[in-house]
Amino acid sequence: MEHRDPPRAFEATSSLDARRIARVDGAAPRERTALLALFGCAALLVVVVAAAVRAGDVVPAASRRRAGTVLLTGFSNFDGVENPSMVVARALNGTATRGGHAIAAALLAVSPVGAAATAARLLAGPADAYAAVVHLGLEESTAGLRLEIAGRNIRGAHNNGTCETAPVDPAAPCVLATTAPLGRLALLPGEEWSASAGSFFCNEAYFRTLSAIRRGVRPGRAGLLPAIFIHLPAETTAPVDAYLPRVRELIDVVAGAAPRLDPATVPLRRK
Repeated sequence: MEHRDPPRAFEATSSLDARRIARVDGAAPRERTALLALFGCAALLVVVVAAAVRAGDVVPAASRRRAGTVLLTGFSNFDGVENPSMVVARALNGTATRGGHAIAAALLAVSPVGAAATAARLLAGPADAYAAVVHLGLEESTAGLRLEIAGRNIRGAHNNGTCETAPVDPAAPCVLATTAPLGRLALLPGEEWSASAGSFFCNEAYFRTLSAIRRGVRPGRAGLLPAIFIHLPAETTAPVDAYLPRVRELIDVVAGAAPRLDPATVPLRRK
């Protein structure tokens, strides 16, 4: 009989998000002012970085590409911790999928400005500018990649974790499902499906992106622009090099460049 290890307990992000939000909401007036100034500087930095990324996000002309670029985002460091999503985004920027889509990376500030940046970028550009959107973020409670199947209508700060207290858009649904082709994805051992991306800026960025897509951002083919959020483990848990090829593989699948895969048999686990 085949031996199988017992399933690892599913660890929620709620307590981690609560500490993160407390560090933003609970700052003293001077600290809050400093944070706002920091957010302003971060916003300027995002603009500068985005411009630099766009200037260098095209693979060599000799490499034939299909129309549309995969927009890959990572978050900057937060609370003194190096963010592996930033490391992965930088590593894959300027490369291409197996189907020929260029991968362009953008770094997001861990702030309301960063959470809104991708949606604004999608709505401001041509409808067929992107073939897919893949958000990356840090999740310290996971041991492997965690694929988020939905975003919730919750702002990343000044909330208590529910859609009613501080929604991103009061007129929008509480939950928006991913537009990624889940039927093409199969999880590997140690990876997880998740029905909640938390209640901090990772979730807000994801929800805003899904909302923008449903407001009319479409790729050059039929259907909604595919978008997904992938949470990465802390570098003390798993080094980036250990899962970087797998992230690239998932990008291929989401962008439609990889063969169809059978759905994973791993059951959905909720937080």
